Amino acid sequence: MDDVQTYAFGRGESQAPVMLSGLDRLGEKLGRRIRALVEPICGVRPHVEAREAQLLEFSDWSAQVPAFASISVYRLSPMKGQMLLRMDAAMISTLVDCFYGGIGNRPLPPRGEFTPTEDRLIARLSESIIARLVESWADVLPLEPGLIVRETGVGFAASAQPGDQMVVQRFQISITRDQLWPIDIVFPLSALRAVEPLMGARMPADADQADPVWQARIARRMRDIRMPARTVLARPNLSLAELMQLKVGDVIPVTIGRALPLIVGNRIVAHGTIGEQDGRAAFQIEKLVQGPEQ
Repeated sequence: MDDVQTYAFGRGESQAPVMLSGLDRLGEKLGRRIRALVEPICGVRPHVEAREAQLLEFSDWSAQVPAFASISVYRLSPMKGQMLLRMDAAMISTLVDCFYGGIGNRPLPPRGEFTPTEDRLIARLSESIIARLVESWADVLPLEPGLIVRETGVGFAASAQPGDQMVVQRFQISITRDQLWPIDIVFPLSALRAVEPLMGARMPADADQADPVWQARIARRMRDIRMPARTVLARPNLSLAELMQLKVGDVIPVTIGRALPLIVGNRIVAHGTIGEQDGRAAFQIEKLVQGPEQ
């Protein structure tokens, strides 16, 4: 047996397709929201393509990233580890040029820092993308984002080890046919493993699995619930001065209406009149209240 291969425990990919398919569904929703964020900045409707999620080692992904790029590191509680957001310097420079009336063809000289204007755009765009990511995940897992650091290269971020497995969610953005830039959202594989059961297919609605025996028992029990019922004969109005002058023996004139309300809880359910039956005061219903909430 000379074909033995090494294997690192905890780094298997047997369940990766299930996880990645769930992430792809979220990516389609997020891609549309990213397009809505970029359009007001560049002044034209960009094309945003959500690529299929990939499972890569951190070193392999880092090799694809230019030496000078915007790398924002976030924590998405309660997920474990740190998430990275990558945006290329060429895209940032072009968006700034378009925002101030250019056509996005300004040459980008070699450099190692962003301008203050580009820094402001990076902060605005990255925070907006993370906010839309949280919205896209809302039905799966409520997330609370927090910025850890924002750097100008992968080497400065130091958020993962070279051999760590990462899940890369990439969005390709183009304004013209000659311009194509990636926006990468990079999750640690271990973070997505913990929430993988939530990313699968939704369970059928509870109504589809209703137990008729249980429903009948609940209905019988609910019929035995007693609710307080009352009516109001009159509602006299007194001024504060009159109220303060009241004393024993005073008579307050009232007018009893023809139709009195029958109140259950805080809702009027019927109208009727007060009378007598078998020597006791009684309420006779003359009209039931009909409404959308009755």
